[in-house]
Amino acid sequence: MAIVAVVLAFIILIMFLVNIASRECKNNGDCAENSYCGTDYECHEFPSQVVVKESSYIPAALIIGIALMVAAYIFRKEKK
Repeated sequence: MAIVAVVLAFIILIMFLVNIASRECKNNGDCAENSYCGTDYECHEFPSQVVVKESSYIPAALIIGIALMVAAYIFRKEKK
């Protein structure tokens, strides 16, 4: 059983080291000026157009607020 554990640990260590060695970049400085280092450790070019989506959290906040008031009313009513 100990031999299996040692072999398994060795295989995991080898896979970890191969993963580290196959990375193209570690940070943005390793890439060209017009590129950035992605989470997959590869250099990606900056997008030509940035899309910003505005989000409104007012409907969700209203629903949660109303639900909290209803719950407070229900719990208060049960104590009387």
